[in-house]
Amino acid sequence: MEVISLAAGSSYFRSPEAATGAAIAALQNGKTFYGPTAGTLSLRKAISQKYKADGVEVQPEQVLVTPGAKQALFNLFTVLLKEGDEVVVPTPAWFGFQELLKYSPAKGIALPTHLSDGYKLTPDMLRGTLTHRTRILLLTNPGNPTGRMYTKHELEALLEVVNDFPNLYLISDEIYDLVTYGRPFTTILSCQGAKAARTIVVNGFSKSFAMSGWRLGFILGPEDLIQRCIDFQQATLSGASVFVQDAAEAALKARAQALPPMQEVLARNREIMQQGLDAIPHISYYLPDGAYYFFPDLSYYLHYTSITGDVIKTTPDLCRYLRGCYNLELASGDSFGAPGHVRMSFAIEPGRLREAMQRLRQGLALLITDERDR
Repeated sequence: MEVISLAAGSSYFRSPEAATGAAIAALQNGKTFYGPTAGTLSLRKAISQKYKADGVEVQPEQVLVTPGAKQALFNLFTVLLKEGDEVVVPTPAWFGFQELLKYSPAKGIALPTHLSDGYKLTPDMLRGTLTHRTRILLLTNPGNPTGRMYTKHELEALLEVVNDFPNLYLISDEIYDLVTYGRPFTTILSCQGAKAARTIVVNGFSKSFAMSGWRLGFILGPEDLIQRCIDFQQATLSGASVFVQDAAEAALKARAQALPPMQEVLARNREIMQQGLDAIPHISYYLPDGAYYFFPDLSYYLHYTSITGDVIKTTPDLCRYLRGCYNLELASGDSFGAPGHVRMSFAIEPGRLREAMQRLRQGLALLITDERDR
């Protein structure tokens, strides 16, 4: 039986033809030399134009192109954080934040949100967590793993709190900004109260453009901070490959043609996974507004005994059971700060997704049946 993975953080789509064509042309034209550390001016202008189309004025000097969005975050953590600082991260959150913070002198502070409240982060919750030691508030919008998307009203209410802390930077990870369902995305930069000196966006091409292997991200922020990140990047990784930047620029300019076919498949796949989860009893979930994950609560199915005789006490135990007996891979919610939940990607081929949901239903049903028969 073929292994089906719903645990991956990337989609199955091919990168846009505009991107691959531009990369091939760049290679054939000899663009294999060192490029500017900040990124090519042409790509930085294209990124600025993307935000200008959304009503946000961003100058190329406020853009740093990085070898992936993860590197963008690491650049920011390196130049902003010192011993004793705290980084507040609303959870559930991408596990990579904590992994990056292991190499930082700062301490990560989890700010739990809950499925029962629709993962809502309120101003009171935020104010009760921020202190004089908080250096960064790290938001993800749309969320990974929850798929929750902040409204403009919610973001502006949070900014009112943030602005009461003069040494606090707000970093908005917006890597899934072009993967949404039903309502428009709002970048933090378009919100009233977004202070130009302390509001930062991290984004990239991996998720929306199916370009994960190209490793290209970017930072939008105040010029002085961007320059500090450029200095750090120059001393470590230098600039991203020029031919990769040409590919990203082409993809960005062709987004009106390249993205809708992928978005249509993802919207249908979201329905397939939703219907599959609805067919399984004792599961609750948040219907994602963006990204391409569900994060259902499977805690009802813990503390049963599997067909191999193993007692399933934790979410990792449940994931191992489904992998071992049904060749179905899920990502344990423990890694995202939410034990009992699992992250399930629907960015795979529709036929394989339907088969995956059948396996999940069968595997969970058999747990209960076996336990009752003992």
